Amino acid sequence: MKLALVAPPWNSLYRPSIQIATLAALASDGRGDPITPVYGYLDWFEFAINSLAYDPQQFITVYDTIGEELYGMGVGDWIFGSALAAAEGVDETSAQAEYAAFLREQGVAETLTDCILSLRGIAPRFTAEFAERLLATGAECFGFTTSFSQLVPALAIARAIKDLAPDRLVLLGGANCDRPMGRAVMEAYPYVDAVVQGEGEGAVTAISTATDVADLANAPGIVLRHEGALRASLPTVQPAESAPVPRYEEYFERLNSLPWSDLITPHVAMPFQMSRGCWWGEKMQCTFCGENGSGMVYRSKPGGQLTETLRQLTEQHGVFSTYAVDTILAKKDNGLAALADAEVDITTFFEVKANLGSRELGEMRAAGVLMVQPGIESLSSGALKLLRKGATALHNLRFLILCQELGIDAQWNLLSAMPYESSEMLEEQLRLVPFITHLAPPSTVSKVRVDRYSPYFEKPDEFGIELIGPERKYRFIHAGQKADRTALAYSFEHEETGRETDAATMLSLRRRLGARVGLWKKLHEQSRFSFRYGPEVTIVHDYRPHVGSGRHVLKGVDDHLFRSLVHGGRLEQSVSRASEIAGTPEEDVRGTVRAWAERGWIHLEGRRGLVLAVRDGMRDELGRAVELRGQDAGL
Repeated sequence: MKLALVAPPWNSLYRPSIQIATLAALASDGRGDPITPVYGYLDWFEFAINSLAYDPQQFITVYDTIGEELYGMGVGDWIFGSALAAAEGVDETSAQAEYAAFLREQGVAETLTDCILSLRGIAPRFTAEFAERLLATGAECFGFTTSFSQLVPALAIARAIKDLAPDRLVLLGGANCDRPMGRAVMEAYPYVDAVVQGEGEGAVTAISTATDVADLANAPGIVLRHEGALRASLPTVQPAESAPVPRYEEYFERLNSLPWSDLITPHVAMPFQMSRGCWWGEKMQCTFCGENGSGMVYRSKPGGQLTETLRQLTEQHGVFSTYAVDTILAKKDNGLAALADAEVDITTFFEVKANLGSRELGEMRAAGVLMVQPGIESLSSGALKLLRKGATALHNLRFLILCQELGIDAQWNLLSAMPYESSEMLEEQLRLVPFITHLAPPSTVSKVRVDRYSPYFEKPDEFGIELIGPERKYRFIHAGQKADRTALAYSFEHEETGRETDAATMLSLRRRLGARVGLWKKLHEQSRFSFRYGPEVTIVHDYRPHVGSGRHVLKGVDDHLFRSLVHGGRLEQSVSRASEIAGTPEEDVRGTVRAWAERGWIHLEGRRGLVLAVRDGMRDELGRAVELRGQDAGL
């Protein structure tokens, strides 16, 4: 069958869809019929600007906000629900009024709310016109990738295709179709012919070589509507190295055809994938994480393929910014050492665990990793234990310090309201924040969610929580009478039942933490806490707003003690060594440790201490990275 793979809104404008590009690359082996990738989100971007006479630069901001920031409210899906409203028996006037009230409750600005309503108004016309263009490709089957806010846009376009050409097949895949969610999509939306559960390579290969629907009955991971019933086959787990390098030619062709491509092209980063699943999740899944669904089993390509993959992508498209979609960086054989040795100017991004040391981060920076998303989540070791993060507050702080030294942009989030969170966990973070305003603040402060496939969802009783039902947004996303919202939902409301808490006190502390992080963001650019080494002296510059104490010259025992705790050290060993070298009583050195802790110069945790200042070695970050690559791993 001739297959068109479609990436609907709201994929990032700056990222070609790796999902459809990887599957389209399967056609290069010469087997089966052609596979055509279609970047529908770029078509929607152009359609919206032309239909509503938007300023392109302003609409890019609106698009990004809807796709990235408002996902939790279901905005991107709701906009395209207008194309399904009549068929689902939804009164459009009431739907708009109720959802607008919901957005206002959530604090969405009136101007943005008006824009969202306008976009919903034009969505039916877009889906009808886009369906005609898809049919014009001659494809016999249309496959849609659906992650985050792509489900309802895909359903709307699928409905339009079936209205025009009932004989064509439409199938959906991606995160929104994994396990029970996929069958729920089939039951709620009868015009969907099939869904792919799990990884899509096997299913797409079967489709491209099939001659009719019957050939798909045993395709791996497919739930097929056939002969009046739903027929399901088990998904397969693909070896990571079997995935080809993504085929991005069609994305760049479509992007270059836009009249405003110059607003997007300079910011494009090409996604790539070196591994699937999560090695930490296999060992101890984070309590709140449902990200991998049925694909938790960790598989990684040989590290040597990293440099070759990036070389191939950058040479083909002339874009040197890249973006790893891996859930977690491989512990060993991740290819970064070879990439660093290649001395190319490619930049990239990885999601990482936050317990990496100076050597690992030095290697990452030398390899061109300029942005990371570390799984920090909290600056309380007690809270991190509750979340099963496998790291401590000291690990997280050290990570932020090293990123600051190396010029690596750390994008992280702070979570609270996890089951069994205590007031002490919040209070210790409130005390800490004023001392670390020189480090990168979190992007968001949010309550822990209960997502499908997470331990919280799978075993709520074990964590003292009760599931109430799907999040409120699903009332608006799946408004039809046939929709089983519980089966379709990914995120759920919950209540904590495992213990008695002072709810008012906890709420007050969480609000205070949110406000303090807000102040951290405002003060970050002007905050400075750094040090420089001399031959036998250390100069400390402490200009953190509200807590800084100016310039200090450390000599003798203070110099030795300070240096021993840079990037973390064992307290007893550091105290004993400094005392021995300087001939100072150990109790006096311990007094200095206590004074520095009260001043916020060091963070103490158990038997370890960590200097919170950032080294300013007067070297560029790459030179610093090369230096750190040669150090021991540390803690």
